[in-house]
Order: sequence, then C-alpha cells, then structure tokens
Amino acid sequence: MDDDCAMTAQLSDLISEELAHLGDRGFKITVFHSGEDFLASFEKGAFDLIFLDIFMKELTGIDVAYQIRKEDTQVMIAFCTSSNDYASESYDVGARHYLRKPITRESISKMFKRLDLDAIEKRRTVKLPDGNSVILRDILYTDYENHVITLHIKNRPPHRLRTSQTEIESLLLPYGFFCSPYKGITVNFYAVKELSDSEIVLSDGTVLPVTRRKTKDVKEAYKKFKFEQMRKEVGG
Repeated sequence: MDDDCAMTAQLSDLISEELAHLGDRGFKITVFHSGEDFLASFEKGAFDLIFLDIFMKELTGIDVAYQIRKEDTQVMIAFCTSSNDYASESYDVGARHYLRKPITRESISKMFKRLDLDAIEKRRTVKLPDGNSVILRDILYTDYENHVITLHIKNRPPHRLRTSQTEIESLLLPYGFFCSPYKGITVNFYAVKELSDSEIVLSDGTVLPVTRRKTKDVKEAYKKFKFEQMRKEVGG
C-alpha cells in the first residue's frame, strides 16, 4: 500500500516476478493507494502479507499498522520506506521486514527468503461462503451432495455449508494445490498419498475416485505440484 503510483507499480511487478520464480502458489496482489481505503476493506485473515509505506497522506503506515494489530495479530507486515527514522515503531507493531527504497529485485528476493513463504502458506486461511475461515492446508477434500458442501478437515470434525460445487471450486482451485478429480469432489494435493488412473488415496486412508475423462489432467497437475515441491526443497 503506497500513495505513489509509480512506486506501487514497481513493487507489484517485482513481487509478481519473485512469486513466479518461487512457484507462484496462488498468491494475489491487491493494491490500495491510501491507508483509509485499505482499512475500509480490511478483514482479519484476508491477507497473508501487508506492505505499508510509512510516508503516506493522512494516515501513515505506522498508523495503519496499529489499526491492523487491533484486529489481526498474526498477519505479516513489511514496511517500505526511504528512512530508518521509524524503525523502532515498526517493531512495536510486529513488523517482519523493513524494505528500504529504492527497491530492487535483490532486496525483494532477500525479503521473501527471510519471511519464509512456506510458513505463510501453511497458515494461510480462506473465508468460506458461510463466513467461517479455515486453514487451506488443513482441508483434505470436499464433497457435494444435495446443495451441501462438506469440508473434511485435518484433525477437525467435517464442516458443512450450503453452497454449490462451482463456488467451492472457484474458491479453492486458483491456489494451485487443489484439483477436482470427480464430479462433486475437490482434493488437496498436500493430502494425497497415492494417485492412480482410477483413484486417489489420501493420507488419512480415504479413497476417492478419479473419472477417466480427468485422469490425464489430474496426473499432470499433480506432477507439476510435486515438481514445485521438490524445487522449493532444493532452493529453486
């Protein structure tokens, strides 16, 4: 978030490039040009990482960070600034990084290494159509019956909500580690233990079908997922 349009565009481009290099992982960038605009739409759990320019019109980045912390104590905050004058205040609000201007590709890369995208991804939540939030990685799979979606969640009872399969797919599939192997079913690749032409075996022993029409696409998507996992483990 920055009220300098050129700076915002540059930062967005550099972040996008670095995320692409790191495997993307379904992260989306949303830009706000003032603290007021951001706070008007802010909800707890809606963001994984928030960039704030300290020097903005009206509310400063520090002001906005204090407001964020009243609602969300977990979201990561990084400050972008040309001065070290507010370093102590940034730590008071639990900032994870202090990005000095001019921002470069190298400084963005170092920042993401320090922030640890794997840690961000593991606790990333998604807001469901019924208003509840759940950690994405904890969803094993979902199934649909009679206008009700059931989320099967790691170490938790199933969560049911009235919504469509189309809506749950539009919510989960863009993250890149979910697939729909069969009508009415969505599976988290992180939960997959075995994959064959006709079925998926999950880590909890659940066996799910794979339709013949989708076998090739599911296998290719899973292969890409495993490759990205291996790439992350060896450092890109």
